[in-house]
Amino acid sequence: MRYPSALVYAIIFSVVGSLSVFAQEETKDEPAVIVVTGAKAAQDIEETVEAVEVVTAEEIQEMGAKNVKEVMENIPGVIIYNHPVSTLMMQGFAPEYVKILVNGIEIAGDVGGATPIAQLSASEIERIEIVRGASSVLYGSDAMGGVINIITKKAEKEKISASVAQEIASNLRYYGEGAVSYAHDLFALSVMGSFDYDDGKSVDEENNLGREISIYEVPYACLGSVRGSATWFHPGGELELYGAWSDSSRESSTNLEGGVSYDDTKREGGLRERYTFSDFLSLEGFVSVKSYDHHVDQLNYTYDTTSEEKSLFDDIESEVTVSWEPSISHSLLVGVNGKRESMDGDAFDEQKSTSQMSVFTQDTWNIGGADRFRIVPGLRFDYSVPEDSGDDPIYKLTPKLSFRYDPSETLVLRLAYGMGFKTPSLKQKYWRFFHPSPENFMLLGNPDLKPETSHGFNASVEYAVNPKISLTVGGYFNYVFDLIDTQIVDENSGTYTDTDGTVHNYIYTRKYRNVGKAITSGGDFSLRFSGSRLASSLAYNFTVAKEYDEDSDEYIDLPSRVPHQIKGSISYTIPHIETKASLQVNWNAPELIDVDEDTYTPDYLMVNAHFSKLFWKDRLNLYCGLRNALHNIHFIDSSDGESQEDYFGLRDGLVFYLGSRFTM
Repeated sequence: MRYPSALVYAIIFSVVGSLSVFAQEETKDEPAVIVVTGAKAAQDIEETVEAVEVVTAEEIQEMGAKNVKEVMENIPGVIIYNHPVSTLMMQGFAPEYVKILVNGIEIAGDVGGATPIAQLSASEIERIEIVRGASSVLYGSDAMGGVINIITKKAEKEKISASVAQEIASNLRYYGEGAVSYAHDLFALSVMGSFDYDDGKSVDEENNLGREISIYEVPYACLGSVRGSATWFHPGGELELYGAWSDSSRESSTNLEGGVSYDDTKREGGLRERYTFSDFLSLEGFVSVKSYDHHVDQLNYTYDTTSEEKSLFDDIESEVTVSWEPSISHSLLVGVNGKRESMDGDAFDEQKSTSQMSVFTQDTWNIGGADRFRIVPGLRFDYSVPEDSGDDPIYKLTPKLSFRYDPSETLVLRLAYGMGFKTPSLKQKYWRFFHPSPENFMLLGNPDLKPETSHGFNASVEYAVNPKISLTVGGYFNYVFDLIDTQIVDENSGTYTDTDGTVHNYIYTRKYRNVGKAITSGGDFSLRFSGSRLASSLAYNFTVAKEYDEDSDEYIDLPSRVPHQIKGSISYTIPHIETKASLQVNWNAPELIDVDEDTYTPDYLMVNAHFSKLFWKDRLNLYCGLRNALHNIHFIDSSDGESQEDYFGLRDGLVFYLGSRFTM
């Protein structure tokens, strides 16, 4: 496999690097950035022991991103997958290992926890906080790869705020959003919604029976979402009632014979309480109820028939945490979490459910109160009770230990160890799914799956070259026992009859299994510049993922991991006309598909541009931009000769969009 020459890398590094080094703007004093994800309590980002990356609402607007998927495409170290819904991977871990939260509460996801992030609108986001590496002590199962916490916008006191935005793109994509909020000394109300419609791209083809049919080269997609909240401010804190709803439809063609249509509805509601007893003692808790309806239609173009399969996933979660600062050297957090999940549908003989209770604690220890050396030990105890009488309860203790050392005001050293723990999901244990593709296969769950455990190590060095330029270098290593994966268990063809009597033919059968031992490791490098008019960043990440093969008595590569990634961005406010221009570049090296056959994907190169101008006392924002600005130019075809356009289905090519946003 050939990668682009060193000249390509040199050009990218020199362009972004030279702009960073030679720019001569003065930076502005900015207020402290407060984050909550690393310690489940408000902290100045300059004092966090865990490395927390923050993506602000302004940065999201500069990207021209409409949903969380489009935001995360520009975040270094994050890999986006679209099979069939958009999910993400971090540190070599699959989507089921990355926990996605909204305001600290896990959101309703699809089967197995691989949250369809394209269904989360960017219109309501104040910031996104990202913590990489095992976070099982605070966030429990499914946080072995990391945590992404989406913080929504809050109403401003004594002010009625409203905004509306419209956007149209050359690929017939329409996007609209609106929001209104009001806050008083005693209460606050807010509601926001968005609508995202992509007509897709269809072509007429002749199938093997000579019949002309219309198939989607680019999937049709439609998303609507609404989120609202009512908050009461009382003497000790605040009580919030919130609710959210979204409906997403997507239709794609698998081949000339058929396709798949997805219709997903998410509903969520809950109560959140924050109460401060004193400057040193506070309490926070929530109760949430979530449901996710997953509706799949298998489309047969040849006979113009449809067979459907429905699934319903529900969960109830509650949590209480207490933060106590007995001295300037210690900040103690203690919490209790309870959760019950259930799933039902056509793929299951009967409803399946499980319950889990967790107790966790961690102590942020500022040695001597000098803000030079901090230690964070933590411990979590999980007790999981499957409601299937044939399954035994699961007990697990997971520790963590993190260090931060500031030898100077410009240098930060971090080192962390965390034990990860993941119980098999209901999907992995009981799922039965006919997977339509050019090679149709049956995917079966495995009720005998064992929980996964991992030992993860993360280290990083952050150096502020000057107030404008910062450099970060990091690395990670994860050792996983009983990794849950799939394998072919029957290479013989068979038939599957769904609930409405339709018979499907499949070529082979896959089943979930435990892999005895696996390793993921990697590293990253990032360079950032921030000035009054110019900001730029450049990041490189590499990942190595292997599993132990007992037959050969050696470690072999795990497929579906991006081994090398480069992401860069630059934004500049043009003087006199005060127009902001930004550019994002994303390159992924080819992924391994099959170890034995040595097959791999093409590489992926995406360049997007965004331009915006404020008018009328900054209330009106007019913007335009380009997606896929290089029109699918890339470097390496797949092992089967497919281009980036063919393999990733980027039939829209270059897309131009134009939009406006009005705020009052």
